[in-house]
Amino acid sequence: MENSKKRQVAYKVRVNDILKGEYVKEEGEWVPNYIKIGDKKVSRVNLMAVVVSKQNLENTNYQSLLIDDGSGKISIRSFEEGINFNNIDVGDFVLVIGRPREYFNEKYIVSEILKRIDDARWVEVRKLELKGKGETREKISTEESEVMDKEEEIRENRIEDDINKKIFDLIKEIDNGEGADIQEVITKLNIDKGEDIITKLLREGEVFEIKSGRLKVLE
Repeated sequence: MENSKKRQVAYKVRVNDILKGEYVKEEGEWVPNYIKIGDKKVSRVNLMAVVVSKQNLENTNYQSLLIDDGSGKISIRSFEEGINFNNIDVGDFVLVIGRPREYFNEKYIVSEILKRIDDARWVEVRKLELKGKGETREKISTEESEVMDKEEEIRENRIEDDINKKIFDLIKEIDNGEGADIQEVITKLNIDKGEDIITKLLREGEVFEIKSGRLKVLE
């Protein structure tokens, strides 16, 4: 149970490391896909770069930035509410924490945290870090790191609560007294690993099977 909620390390890497790394798709419950960089399995990355282009699609939650850290360019994307690219402009330096993905051999990052960097010297500090100059690590603000971790924890909890509520509402909507068909719930939920999330809720006792394949919400 604890392992399923354990947050993966966000490795500080170069864009070029991601572009050249092998993307590996894992199978199994709660096992994340990753980029193979050296001897590390990198399922979350921490990047600092400059924004070189920006795209928002009207009437959708899709947002996209193209960033460049001097080693290469990569797209940063968001498909959900809660991560707002509107206050980021072309030319801004940004810190991005997110998950690498690949689609038709194109690698990109799904953003979890996006912050504008007001002092560009942090980018130079990061470049030195990635060159292996360990003494620069003392210059990294511990307080800033703790704030980012707290923001991420709050956001992850909020997303989990929102998904669980959506599942509960769907079960109640579909249930005609004989329970809601689990496949219908998964289809209407329409999110990655929807079946895994429902399995987790069943294990935790948040929902139960009134009979095989039929779900009920605890009232």
